[in-house]
Amino acid sequence: MKVIIKPAAVAQLKNIELKEDEGVRIEAIFVGSCSIYAEHELRIEKKRQEDDLFVVEDVPVIISKESQKHLHERITLDYNPSLGYKIYSDEEVYRYNLQIKRN
Repeated sequence: MKVIIKPAAVAQLKNIELKEDEGVRIEAIFVGSCSIYAEHELRIEKKRQEDDLFVVEDVPVIISKESQKHLHERITLDYNPSLGYKIYSDEEVYRYNLQIKRN
């Protein structure tokens, strides 16, 4: 998996104080129904055993192996002051207007 963080998102993420072993978690939570659908979130959390860590532009990004099943091979994280964070791939926009939550 390749994670890209656009400069505007890097600038915002570097303003967040991270504790040891914390990173920005990109989560794709499968929500089962009559169609295939995943809900996407951004959270500040510690890395778990089932996670992969990607350090992009000195920003630690955590994505679980389960979440990776619901994301394309190459994903991008961007930021717009009026729209919040946006997660997308070359194939689709997963979600925009995201805020980062701290667990």
